[in-house]
Amino acid sequence: MSTTPVTAFAEVVDTFAALVEAVEADQWSAPTPCPEWHVGQLVGHLVAGQRTFAAVMGAELPPPALDADPAPEELKAAFRTSAAALLAAFEAPGALERTVEAPIGPVPGALALRLQSLEHLVHGWDLARAIGQKALFDEATVAWGIEFARGLVAQVPPGPGAPFAPSRPAPEDAPALDRLAALLGRDIAG
Repeated sequence: MSTTPVTAFAEVVDTFAALVEAVEADQWSAPTPCPEWHVGQLVGHLVAGQRTFAAVMGAELPPPALDADPAPEELKAAFRTSAAALLAAFEAPGALERTVEAPIGPVPGALALRLQSLEHLVHGWDLARAIGQKALFDEATVAWGIEFARGLVAQVPPGPGAPFAPSRPAPEDAPALDRLAALLGRDIAG
C-alpha cells in the first residue's frame, strides 16, 4: 500500500483515469454492471462525485462544463480536471482532520477520502468489466477497501435508497477486486 491514504487515493484515481482513457469510441453507450448507467453515465457519475467532494473539501471549481450528453473527449477532460481538484483538496493542510459537510452528513475529511477511494475502486471494477479491460488497482489498497466496505455494509441496511445492492457471494480465491465488487452487490460471475 502507498505511504499515505492520499497517495493511495492518487494511485486509485490514476488507475481509474487509465480505464477512462481506454474507452473506445463505440463503448461509451455500452451497459455497465450498474444497471442504471452506461459507460458514459458511469464516468459522468464519477465526475459529479469528484466535483461534489472537491467542493465539500473546500476546492474552488469552475462551473460544470458538461451538458446532458457530453462528448467522450469532454468526459475525459472533465474526469481529469475534477480528479485533480479533488486530489488537491485532499492534499491541503489539515484537510483530513477537519469535519466537512458531505452528501451523507458531517464527516471527517479522512472519511470523505475513504468514501471516494471506495467509490473509485468499485466503479473502476464496473468500468473495466464494461469495456473488457482489467482494473490494475494496488492489491493492498483493494484489501483495505474490502475491510472498509465490510464496515459500511454492516452499518447500512440494503434496500431502497441504499448506496449499494445486497452483498453477493464470491469465492475466497477470487481476485480481491472481484470480492470487493461482490461485497457491494455486483454479480461477479457475469
